[in-house]
Amino acid sequence: MYILVFGAVLGAILGSFAKALADRSLTNRSFLTRSHCELCKRVLKPQDLVPLISYLLLKGKCRYCKEKLSTEYLVVEAVMGVLVAALFWINWPNLPQLLYQVFFVTILVTIFLTDLKEMFIPDRVIIPALVIGVILLALLAPSQFIPSILTSFLIGLFFLTLVLITGGKGMGGGDIKLGAFIGLLGPPAGFLAIMLGFLLGAIFGLTTIILGKKGFKDALPFGPFLVIGSLITLFLGSEILDWYLKLQF
Repeated sequence: MYILVFGAVLGAILGSFAKALADRSLTNRSFLTRSHCELCKRVLKPQDLVPLISYLLLKGKCRYCKEKLSTEYLVVEAVMGVLVAALFWINWPNLPQLLYQVFFVTILVTIFLTDLKEMFIPDRVIIPALVIGVILLALLAPSQFIPSILTSFLIGLFFLTLVLITGGKGMGGGDIKLGAFIGLLGPPAGFLAIMLGFLLGAIFGLTTIILGKKGFKDALPFGPFLVIGSLITLFLGSEILDWYLKLQF
């Protein structure tokens, strides 16, 4: 029980971190500067930055200008708290795998936010994430290093081919890097995550077209579907693969 509480607290902290990374990437701000209110620009104090608690105590308003803050802060921190607590439940006490998956989910949530808002996968997030992911694999899971690197390369190559064939319509360089990052999950998880991402994207795209919300030529951010596919794989990948194999045999 205590480990789940710790996971939830850590997740909320990482949710605040992911939100800050996403916001600063979208506004091209430094990751190193102190946080401030987006409305009145006042620099925030430590007591203003406690995940979930500060938002609730301040009733969703800035301490200084009293303007209402976006509920996105609360939602992202809460969702990350649940996700990381679930990772602790599934992986404990396998610390190497737990550490890698917590890192992985933090990056995925950051990319989800930037791509959903602006159809933008920032290089200054995804490229360092790729490098750190490779290093963590080498340190924490050396036996999985080569298969995971090959999976990353193959998925990245697949996305690159799609971009070249389509001329970059509907998919770009950010998706190539995100695909390569997801590939670091290794086989078969990396491939399953991509397949689920394509399936979810296709279902959503067709649904919006049928409902008249979008046309065939309207662009949709693909990153969020890849992120959701990856999260489903992390938590339910084994069950999905077992179910599929039972259907085949």
